[in-house]
Amino acid sequence: MSNQIVKALEHGAEKLGKTLAEDASKAVRNFYHKAGDNLKQVAKNTREIEAKHAKDLEKLLHSGKNDMPRSPHGSGGHGRGSGPHNGGQGRRHVEDPHGPGRPPESRCQGGEPVDMATGLMFIEQQDLSLPGALPLLFKRSFESNYQAGWWMGPKWACTFDERLEIDAEGVVHLTADRIAQAYPHPTPDEPSQASAGARLDLAVDAAGDYTLTDHASGLVREFTLRPAGDVALLTAIRDRIGHRVDFDYDADGVPLSMTHSGGYRVLVTVDSGRITALRLAGAGEEGRDQLLTRYGYTDGHLTSVYNTSGKPLRFANDSQGRIVAWTDRNGTQYRYTYDPRDRVVDEGAADGTLRFHFEYGDPDPVTGIRVNSETNALGHTTRYHVNERLQIVAQVDPLGNTTLFERDEYDRLLSRTDPLGRVTRFAYDGVGDVVAVTRPDGEQSTAAYFGDTSLPTAITRPGGLTWLQTYDESGLRTSVTEPTGGTTHYRYDEAGHLTAVTDPLGHSTLVRCNAAGLPVEVIDRNGATSRYERDAFGRVTAVTDQLGGVTRLAWTAEGKLSSYAAADGATETWAYDDEGNLLTHTDRLGQVTSYEYTPFETIAARTDPDGTRLVFGYDADMNLVSVTNPLGQSWTYRYDAAGRLVGESDFHGRTVSYRLDAAGQLLSRTSPTGGEVHYSYDALGRLLTKDVDDATTTYAYDPAGHLLRATSPDADVLRTVDALGNLLSETVNGRTLSHTRDLLGRSVHRTTPTGHSSAWSYDPEGRRTSLATPDGALEFSYDAAGREHERTIGERLTLASSWDSEHRLTSQILRSEQDVLQRRDYTYRADGVLTGVDDQLNGLRVFEHDATGRVTAVRAGDWTETYAYDAVGNLTDANWPATGATKAAVGARSYSGTQLTTAGRVRYEYDAAGRTVLRQVTRLSKKPDTWRYTWDTEDRLTEVVTPDGTRWRYLYDPFGRRIAKHRLSLDGAGVEERTEFTWDGSVLAEQTTEAPYLPGPHTLSWDHKGLQPLAQTETLADQDQVNSRFFAIVTDLVGTPTELVDPATEAIAWRATPTVWGHTTWPSDSTTYTPLRFPGQYFDPETRLHYNLNRYYDPETARYTSPDPLGLSPAPNPDGYVHNPHTWCDPLGLTPEEIPDVKKHLMDLGKQRVKDVAAGLGEDEKPPGAYTVGRDRTTGKIYYGDSGPETGHHKKVNEALPSESQREDKRPPGVCGEPRMFTNAIKDGADPKNVDLVTVNPKGKKFKMCENCGSWVPGFGGEVLTG
Repeated sequence: MSNQIVKALEHGAEKLGKTLAEDASKAVRNFYHKAGDNLKQVAKNTREIEAKHAKDLEKLLHSGKNDMPRSPHGSGGHGRGSGPHNGGQGRRHVEDPHGPGRPPESRCQGGEPVDMATGLMFIEQQDLSLPGALPLLFKRSFESNYQAGWWMGPKWACTFDERLEIDAEGVVHLTADRIAQAYPHPTPDEPSQASAGARLDLAVDAAGDYTLTDHASGLVREFTLRPAGDVALLTAIRDRIGHRVDFDYDADGVPLSMTHSGGYRVLVTVDSGRITALRLAGAGEEGRDQLLTRYGYTDGHLTSVYNTSGKPLRFANDSQGRIVAWTDRNGTQYRYTYDPRDRVVDEGAADGTLRFHFEYGDPDPVTGIRVNSETNALGHTTRYHVNERLQIVAQVDPLGNTTLFERDEYDRLLSRTDPLGRVTRFAYDGVGDVVAVTRPDGEQSTAAYFGDTSLPTAITRPGGLTWLQTYDESGLRTSVTEPTGGTTHYRYDEAGHLTAVTDPLGHSTLVRCNAAGLPVEVIDRNGATSRYERDAFGRVTAVTDQLGGVTRLAWTAEGKLSSYAAADGATETWAYDDEGNLLTHTDRLGQVTSYEYTPFETIAARTDPDGTRLVFGYDADMNLVSVTNPLGQSWTYRYDAAGRLVGESDFHGRTVSYRLDAAGQLLSRTSPTGGEVHYSYDALGRLLTKDVDDATTTYAYDPAGHLLRATSPDADVLRTVDALGNLLSETVNGRTLSHTRDLLGRSVHRTTPTGHSSAWSYDPEGRRTSLATPDGALEFSYDAAGREHERTIGERLTLASSWDSEHRLTSQILRSEQDVLQRRDYTYRADGVLTGVDDQLNGLRVFEHDATGRVTAVRAGDWTETYAYDAVGNLTDANWPATGATKAAVGARSYSGTQLTTAGRVRYEYDAAGRTVLRQVTRLSKKPDTWRYTWDTEDRLTEVVTPDGTRWRYLYDPFGRRIAKHRLSLDGAGVEERTEFTWDGSVLAEQTTEAPYLPGPHTLSWDHKGLQPLAQTETLADQDQVNSRFFAIVTDLVGTPTELVDPATEAIAWRATPTVWGHTTWPSDSTTYTPLRFPGQYFDPETRLHYNLNRYYDPETARYTSPDPLGLSPAPNPDGYVHNPHTWCDPLGLTPEEIPDVKKHLMDLGKQRVKDVAAGLGEDEKPPGAYTVGRDRTTGKIYYGDSGPETGHHKKVNEALPSESQREDKRPPGVCGEPRMFTNAIKDGADPKNVDLVTVNPKGKKFKMCENCGSWVPGFGGEVLTG
C-alpha cells in the first residue's frame, strides 16, 4: 500500500498509549519532550473527506453562508409562522449580550460540550462534505437558547438557515453556526460593515439584492430579497474565479437543492417545514440518487438523524426544545440538566462516566467579572473568569495554575500570560490582521500585507529571518522567497487551478484538475504521470501509478474505506459499527483483527489474528489508566488533578514519576531506582539545563530558536545552521562535521572530522543520483515510480534492483563486466511478509511464520533455525546453527514477569529499573563467563566489565549519542584503546580507533541514503602514509549490510551470514569488516551487543538490555525488538518501523500531498502553509493534515493544544497541520503516540515544528522526524 494519495489503506489498529516526558538525552531529533497532558482515546473511525480548501470552507460556516426563508408550511406546532415574512429572531440574538452564536474563536469549551462563558450547551455536526476548490457541505448546529432556526427546528441552525433579516435598524446576518451579526443599512454606493465580529462588506444593488464579501478569502455570498422585503435568502457562494455553489428554492422559498459548479448536486427533501432528507444526485447504483441522511422530528424539534446504517442518532428534548439527552446508534446515552437560563448545570452518562457539574457566579459589582466552574467526574474543578463581554480573562486549573487573557472589543487576543507569568503580546492593523507579536523574551515578529487584503507579503521573525510572497491581481500567490534566497513560483489556468509549481532550481511539477478542482493527473518533475479516478463523492476510487499499476478503493456512504485492492490483486476489507467505529479488519491473507469499544467509543479491547487480546481500562473521566496484555500483566497510569500524567507503573511493577511546573513543563523525572533528572527552561519554554547526579547539561539558542550549543560532562557541542535551521556544521569536542547545502536545503557536500568528503547530486525529484568521494563513487538511476533501478559502483560494477507492482524488492543482481558476483531473489506472501530468499552465495532460505507474521522457522539447505514465542512476543525457545560462544544462548528461555532470566545456559540479572546488570554463561567444569553492566540515571550504559576483567567506559553527548568508547588500563586510571564516533543527526558517520595494536589511527567513514548505508571508506594512517580503501555496501530489505564490495578488485570483500534476529558471522578470509548491523545498530565485540542509539540490543535474545524509554507507546512489548526484522527495524532503539527510511517515505508522501492539494486550489485560494503527514508505526497507516481552520479537532487534541498562541505572529495553535493530522489519526482508531510525523512546506521541504506545536506534540504524538 504505497500509493501516496490514499489516506487510509490499513486498519485503524489500536495500540497501547501513554504520555511520556522523554528526557532530552533520549531523542536526538527532539531535544526535549514536555510532559503531556493527555493519553489517547480512540474516537470514531471517521475519515476526513478530502477538502482542498478547508480554510475558506470553515470561514463560510463561521461567517455565514446560507440564508434560508422561513417555511411557508406549518412548523408542527412549534416555532415559526407560515412564511418567510416572519423574521426578527436575528435582531433578538444581536441584542442579547448573553445570547448564543458566539464565534468559535471566542468560545472556551468545557464538558461535552458547554461554552464556559455562557453555560450554553452546543453541538456542531456535519452531515456532508464534498471536496473541491470550493467545497460543498451541509452542516447543522445546536445551542440551548438559540431561537432563530428554521429548517431543522428553532434550536438548530443549518446550512439552509443562513440568511439576512432586514428591519428598520439595519440588516442582521444569521449563519449556519448560529452567529448573528448586525450591519447598518448599505446603499448601492456604500457598503457597510458590522460593528463587531468578522470584518465583511455588505453591499446592496438597486434591485435590493445583497452580497457579503470577505476580502481576505475573496469569497462572496449572494442573497436574494424575498417579496415581503424582510428576508434575503442565500442563493450562491462564489469565489473570485467562478467556482460557486448555488442554493435553489421553490416559489415559496422552500429549499430544493445545492448545486456545485464542479458537478455535484445535493437534493433536499422538505416536509411540514422541516428538512427530512439529503440525497446526492446520480451517486447511487445505476445512476440513481443516493440517500445520504434522513431526519426525524417531534413537535417540530429534531429528534433523529439516520445515516445509511438505517439506525438513528436520537435527541430527546424538553418542552423548551433543549436537548436533554442524546442516544447514539450503539445505544450510548448522555444526559443534560439546565437551569432556568438555559445553562447546563449537570451532564453525563448514567453510570457516572464523563459527568460534569457546572456552577455560574454573579458579576463582581466592581469589576464585572464572574467566575464559572466545571467539575469533572473525578471531582476536579476548573474555574473560568468571564468579563462583561463574555470573554474568558482567566482560566484556573484544578491545581490553581492560572492563565490570563486580554482581548479587545473584536475578541482579538492582545496578550496571554501563562501560569509562570510569561507574557506574549499581539498588535493588529485596522483590518484586524496581526502586524506584530512580542514574545516573553522581548523578541518581536512582524508582518506586512498585500494592499487591503489579509495576504502577507513579508513576515519577519526574530533573528531577522524574512519570508517574501507575491500575488497576482486575484490574490493568487505567485511566488514565495525564503530567507535563504530560494524562490518557488506558481502558475494557474483560466479556472484558477494550480497547473505548475516550479522550485528554486527551476524544476516544475504539473497538475491537471477536474471541474471541481480536484487533481486527476499529476506529472512529476521527471515527467512521470500519476492518474486518479473519483466517484460521485469526489473520493479517489482508482490510482494509476507512474508504471501503470492500478490500485482500487471502495468507500462506505459515510466516507470510510471498505476495501482496498492492490495492483497485484490482493484485497483488504474493513467493517464498521453503526457509529463508524472500526470493528474488523481482514488482511490480505483473510486474517481478522477485531476491536471492541467502551460506550464512548474509546477502544476497550483488541484481538489479533492469533487470538491474543489487549484490554484497556479508563477512569470516569475517560483517561487511560491501565493496559492489560495477553499474559494478564497490567501497565498503569496516574494523573494529577489537572489531568496531566505524573506517574506510570510497568508490567513488572516498576514506577516512574514526573513532576511538572504550573505551565505543564517537566521539572523532574524519578526512575524506579530513585534517580532524578531535573530540567529548567527559558521564557519561551526551551530547555536550558538538565541536572543529573550533580552534573549539568546546558543548551543555548539563537533568537530564531535554533540550538547552537549544548554542553554536558562528556561533550561540548557547537552547531551552526542556515536561516531555516538546516545544520551546516557540528563540532563535538573539537571534531567538526560540516555540510554545504543547496537552495532546497539538501546536503551537496559533507566533510567529516578526519577530512573524508562526500559530494551528492540530485535529480529534479530530489532523488540522489551520485555520490562522489576521493576514494570511490556511486551513481544511481531510478524507474518512473522513483525506485532505484541500477547502482553503478566505480567504473565496472553494477547493482540492479527489480520490484513488483506493490513496490517490493524482488531481486538484486551484483555484476562485474564478466560475471554475476551475487544475486538474491525475494518472495513474499500476500501481506508483504518475506517468505523466501534465494541467495547465490548462501543458498535458498524459506521462512515460516505464525499468524502475526513472526518468523517461526528458517529452512535452508544446510541449516535450520526455529523459534517459539509466548502471547506477547517473547522468545520461549530459540535454535540456530551456533558456533563457539554463541551456543550458550541456544535453547529454552524462562521469565520472571517480563524479565528474561535464562536463555539456554545464560542467566541474567536486573536492577530496579529493569536494566541488565549481569550476563553470565555457565560452563562445564569451568568458572562462568560474566559480564557486568553499569548504567546512569538516564538509562545509558556507561561501563562494562568483561569476563577477563577488562573494563570499558562509554561516553555520550548532550543528545544521548554515544561519542566514544574507551578500554581502560588495568588500574582504571588510563585509556589503552579509544574509539571516537561522529554523528550526522542520528546516523553514525564515522569512527576513529587508536590502539597499541594499530600503527596509527584507523577510521571507518560511512555514507548513507537515509538509514541505508551505501559506502564505507577505511583509512589507516601510520607515520609514513595514509592508506584508504572504498567499499560499496549492499543491504537487505531493511538496510542491514549483506556485502561490502571492493570496486578496485571487483570482488566481495565481506559477506554477512545473519540469523533471523541479527547474530552475524562472516567468512574468515574476508578482507575487510563492518560493525554495522540492523539499521541504526553497531556491533560491540566486547559486549556482543548492538548499540542502537537509545538502547543496546542483544541479538541472541531478540531483546533490548533496558526497557523502552517510551514505554508502551511504540509496541506492546517494551523489551522486545520488532516482530519481524525482515521488513521492520528500530533505527533509534525506540520505535519499530516497517521501512528503513520512514522519514524519506513520509517526506515523499508530503511532497505528493502538496501537489494534490495545490491541484484543487481555486484562483483566489492560496495553498496551506504546511502539510503534515503521519504514519502509525504499528499499522503502517498514513494520515494527513494541512494547515487551516482550527475547528473540528478531536477532543484530545483540543485538550493538548495550548490555550493561546505561543507564536510570535499570533497564529492560533489549532491552525497547523499537526493538530489536523492527529485528529484524523485518532478518529480512525490510531494511538497518537504511535504516529510519527513530518511536516513539509509548499515546496515539499521539511518544515520545522512551530512554537505552538512544539509545546504539545512532543509527548502527545510519536517522533517528529523533521524537527
